[in-house]
Amino acid sequence: MRIGILGGGQLGWMTVLEGKKMGFEFFVLDADPNSPASRVADRWFPPEKVDEFVRLSEVITYEFEHLQEEVLEKVYDLTTPSLNILELKRSRVREKEFYRREGYPTPEFVSAEGKDLKEKVEKFGFPCVIKAEKLGYDGKGQYRVYYAEDVERVLKNHHPEERFLVERLIDYNFEFSIIGVRDARGNRKLYPLTVNHHEGGILLYNSTRGFQIREAEDIVLSLMEGLNLVGLLAVEFFYTWDGKVLVNELAPRPHNTGHYSLDGCYTSQFENLLRALCGLPLGSTRLKSPSGMVNILGLSLEEIDLPSLLSVEGAKLYWYGKEKRAKRKMGHINLTASTDQELEERLEKLISLIYSHEPS
Repeated sequence: MRIGILGGGQLGWMTVLEGKKMGFEFFVLDADPNSPASRVADRWFPPEKVDEFVRLSEVITYEFEHLQEEVLEKVYDLTTPSLNILELKRSRVREKEFYRREGYPTPEFVSAEGKDLKEKVEKFGFPCVIKAEKLGYDGKGQYRVYYAEDVERVLKNHHPEERFLVERLIDYNFEFSIIGVRDARGNRKLYPLTVNHHEGGILLYNSTRGFQIREAEDIVLSLMEGLNLVGLLAVEFFYTWDGKVLVNELAPRPHNTGHYSLDGCYTSQFENLLRALCGLPLGSTRLKSPSGMVNILGLSLEEIDLPSLLSVEGAKLYWYGKEKRAKRKMGHINLTASTDQELEERLEKLISLIYSHEPS
């Protein structure tokens, strides 16, 4: 099977590495020949060679939402999950309006343009979160706003014609996510819930927990069915102090919160994506043991104490080989343990070993 991947980041990298074990051939379309997935693919294609990329691929998927329009037009027929689902994700406003229209619980929100943002925010009320409609990931384009003057700070970073999502700031108990997989025959499986901890809008670490939230599971199953999704769907939630489940956002692709599945589950999220795309039986999503993951943000390989990190029992390093930048995801460490308590203790040890200071 010849599989095309749009995007050359670490999600594509892990998909290729998992798929190579299954005998698949991979083509990656990305502007950078040295991106993680480009380096391990059978062939790399720059965007200007999209026609050849499409001709050689039997099925195409994506590991990144923010793709060039001219590329999307040419890959439409072969791409799974469908580009209709991707379009939903490419606009924060459209995504939230979809939840409200379909009756999924989500924080209160309004949309605004730059020219009326201050007026809309003042009418909506403080505190709130302002999110740019486009190119929102890893904390980019997100602002917590407590006072009217904070809106001026937001506007300095954006064009007056841009659209924004203005959302109620939620005082939640914890954030969590659930990843689901669905094939073309409608078979569905869910991965275990993970509780997620963010730093500046970027996932720092997460871990599986020994409980389920049925309402959230039902939402993920309903979303996969309603969207007629084939592939993976990750859904991030807030769990409020009064026990409410609110949908934060979705991603129709492999997800950072599912990296633990490479070592913690019988079938990783990446392998199950490929199984769904290629019409193969879905693999078990059951947990082998309590598992978690720590992102390595903004640090080079030389700046981490690798011997100490790998001396933590159950720790396994995944290094993406990217150029160092502040707060960039450079790699991650998966962790397994015998009990939830042991897992949390080892996670704390890893975090203290990696970050003797705030993530750079």
